Amino acid sequence: MLFSILIASLVPLTFLLIVHWLNFFGTHRASLLYIALAWGAFSVLLSYLVDHPLVPIVGRPFVGVRIGPAVEEIFKSLVLLYLVRRADYSYFVDGAIYGFAAGIGFAVAENMLYLSRVDVDTGIIVSISRAFSASVMHGGSTALVGIVVGGFPLARALHPVVAWVVGLALAIAYHTAYNRIAFEALGARGLWILLAMALGGLAVIVLAIRWGLRRERRRVRKALGLRGGVARGEAHLIQHAEDLDDMLAPVGARFGAATRDEVAEVLLLAAQLAIKETQLRSTRDRELQVELAGEVATMRRELRERRRRVGMYVMSYVRSVVPHARWSIYARLGHALARAPGAGASSLWATLGGRVGTRPRDASTMHDHVTRALAAPHSD
Repeated sequence: MLFSILIASLVPLTFLLIVHWLNFFGTHRASLLYIALAWGAFSVLLSYLVDHPLVPIVGRPFVGVRIGPAVEEIFKSLVLLYLVRRADYSYFVDGAIYGFAAGIGFAVAENMLYLSRVDVDTGIIVSISRAFSASVMHGGSTALVGIVVGGFPLARALHPVVAWVVGLALAIAYHTAYNRIAFEALGARGLWILLAMALGGLAVIVLAIRWGLRRERRRVRKALGLRGGVARGEAHLIQHAEDLDDMLAPVGARFGAATRDEVAEVLLLAAQLAIKETQLRSTRDRELQVELAGEVATMRRELRERRRRVGMYVMSYVRSVVPHARWSIYARLGHALARAPGAGASSLWATLGGRVGTRPRDASTMHDHVTRALAAPHSD
């Protein structure tokens, strides 16, 4: 049973780590992520107290399809009304991540509830099927609410409660469709349909996050243009924050890994400050404006202090050596795979390179080919 518990908990948390990794600006807070996880787990109890007494009255299928989705989505997403009205909330990508965390917290707790009712052999099947389908669905449905409450696509023009209701309608429809298939006697075909629905929902969330990050990059560029004291090279790095590990490699080689990490923190903080300043200018909530102004002032002081610790010479070097290649998530993934233990000539990139086309003779992997192409001179 221990193996089943590990699968039912670690696999959903791994999906959360993947979604968390997508937000390269790092605007969400770890403490709020834990709050969302804990609330999601607690909402299982609240949902059970409402749903379970109704099962003997109207039957489990009726509760599972007609009542359960609404009850669960309401309780799971209540925490978002608190999280997105805080000054340390930045934009709808944060809402997506907090919503996904709440859904994953719910899924892990519900998985434990299911495993408590089955034997060891059945537990393996239950844990695997739920870890890759129901758990992802729960995360995706609450992430939908977080996206809408967080301001997509209306830039927070709706009142949070109205946005919450709109997001709930989407999440409940998605959850209801999933449960309807789950209660149909479709056998193995039904399991594949559920998996496709769950992963399809996850794909929608990922695409929304990627779109939001691209939009935010444009807003950061505009905000940096309005603020003095940010050199062109530094602004370029901030706009490509997802690739700081690779773009700051020359800094690490010259000054060491510790200095490279400090520079990365400075640049990410500058990006977060630009996002926060944009949010301050756009919000109409007077109370939130006061909170945001205080946080912006604190971030400015922290940024000045971190710049001072890094030193003018290092920052000047950073601005002078910044590469001008445009990076993509595929190149980023390539670097991650290349750094993985055991990566070498027989890596995935090498295999793909051999199938896609002829590589330059001095390139040992497909990733090298991509790197050379990205580094080639071009016009922006």
